[in-house]
Amino acid sequence: MKKIVISASAKLELAISKWRKILKKDFEVIAYPEQISGDLHQEYPAVHADFYKSLFQTDVLFVLNEDKGGQKNYIGPSVFAEIAFVIGLNQTSKKQVKILCMNPLPEDLAYSEELLLWRDLGWIEIQIL
Repeated sequence: MKKIVISASAKLELAISKWRKILKKDFEVIAYPEQISGDLHQEYPAVHADFYKSLFQTDVLFVLNEDKGGQKNYIGPSVFAEIAFVIGLNQTSKKQVKILCMNPLPEDLAYSEELLLWRDLGWIEIQIL
């Protein structure tokens, strides 16, 4: 069974929960964003490291870019970093992690131009699973 990691804002808890259930039918969901309940400065480094380790193990990075805070198809800085990390991994290793975005890419972010280029290069796919 292929492995999948969900990438999204941790504040999209309901959507993440919904998609975990949907994706479990066809994938092994190995990581997804979770709210940190304790001291952010103490817990974040370990949570962050574990999430990035999962990116080495996954077959698919599913970008759950739903609307958030008035931003259509939101991709925040952390999700952008995760996409960039996987693209770098794909460029430098034999493993090819497929990057799927649930919705079209936002066009009004500081890094939208880069996301759109990556899409045009075929490094990111827009595809609802």
